Amino acid sequence: MEEIINKIIIELNRQSKKMIRYKNYKIATELIKNTFAKKGRELDYCIAAHRNLCCDEKDKFEYDEGEWLFDLVWYKMSSKDNQIMESIPLVLESELSNHSLAGLKVDFDKLLVASSSTKVFVTTNEYIEFKKDYIKRALKSFINFREDEIFYLIIWDERYTGNFILEKFTK
Repeated sequence: MEEIINKIIIELNRQSKKMIRYKNYKIATELIKNTFAKKGRELDYCIAAHRNLCCDEKDKFEYDEGEWLFDLVWYKMSSKDNQIMESIPLVLESELSNHSLAGLKVDFDKLLVASSSTKVFVTTNEYIEFKKDYIKRALKSFINFREDEIFYLIIWDERYTGNFILEKFTK
């Protein structure tokens, strides 16, 4: 999964100037979700996320199954019974605008319940050391986060380079 996430990071970095140009966290969030949705569809997953609000028609990618517990979910239906969900390989939460501990916790803590999924959290580099410290403590303390699991943190350096950076955390 890390290779796939790295490809998504490359695409996000290609779009980062657009995100900075709009100076709007809602649009940036939609571009992030759009990029993950496109990659998920390429991999033949179904996508669950709130409707796409991207402002450039050429970037628009249609999905609107509604948001589940998470901002975006890749899921696979059974090939034997299309009424049965087979797996949820990826869940994504994003919090760009709220830089407080409460803002981090509301979205981050939900990811901990996704026990069989790749967990991705996207945030800005604002107070990043504080955020990373919280993530380390939370993963260490959460009983159901396994030793072999990887938590992916994508950091958007919105103020300086505009780039997205991937960091990984384990227990």
